[in-house]
Amino acid sequence: MKIRYATVSDADEIARIINAAFEIEREFRPGERTSPSEVLTSISQKHGIFLVAEDEGRLVGAVEVRVEGDAGYFGMLAVDASVRRGGIGRALVEAAEAHCRSAGCSVMTMSTGENRTELIPYYEKMGYRVAAVEPSTSPAFKYPIRVVKMEKPL
Repeated sequence: MKIRYATVSDADEIARIINAAFEIEREFRPGERTSPSEVLTSISQKHGIFLVAEDEGRLVGAVEVRVEGDAGYFGMLAVDASVRRGGIGRALVEAAEAHCRSAGCSVMTMSTGENRTELIPYYEKMGYRVAAVEPSTSPAFKYPIRVVKMEKPL
């Protein structure tokens, strides 16, 4: 497996992997989590990228990464169901952290819905700590949820 920067030709497959992984959120988020056009927009932003995990020429994971001043951010971490629990998610997070560290970031941030209780211990094992829990103002949710913001010094 290798991790690399995504290209525009990866957008459809990135969206597929993310939407499949985020299917669990249909309870509180209507529709797809992202789209190929949203992925392309992120790839084209000055401070945003996607990293992808590739195994024998097949994309098996993806993560969005942004640099915002001295803070890095990752989101939409997703791994294909056929290869979960093999360390790909951790490798993508570590690659995101390395990218942000090399861009001068001193902290890495991420957020998740409070409903995703299985994710908080997962990120804590990687050194992330809860920094805040706030009500979401996003219209993307079917009902009000709280967002858990986590961070880790780089």
